[in-house]
Amino acid sequence: MARFGGEIIFSFAGGRKLTMRGDFTVKPAGFSAEAITNQDGSVSQSATLMPHGWEGTFEDAADLDWEELMRLGDFEVTAREDYTGVSHLFGPGFFVGEPSINRKTGEVSGLSGAHQSYRKI
Repeated sequence: MARFGGEIIFSFAGGRKLTMRGDFTVKPAGFSAEAITNQDGSVSQSATLMPHGWEGTFEDAADLDWEELMRLGDFEVTAREDYTGVSHLFGPGFFVGEPSINRKTGEVSGLSGAHQSYRKI
């Protein structure tokens, strides 16, 4: 039986944590593939290397400086699923996107991460 969901703990290698708010999506493959149809009707595949990554939403805490976080480089991230016991380990990487803060709910959206490596344990 597969298990999904539950509490997700998002932490940097140094121990600093960000509070997850909503969905957390993992991009584990490291490449994107597309189909190409040849003139004789046969099909080929073309792959493009992509960073390993994630997309997520967070809570805006009073002590967070989003400009500082966006300027971080080569940080490692662990996203640990307490309910399932699964951990997602992302190697050196950085934030991608533009943080957008909903002041009614405190939700920060528009962020993803691009990392050199990924491992699920």
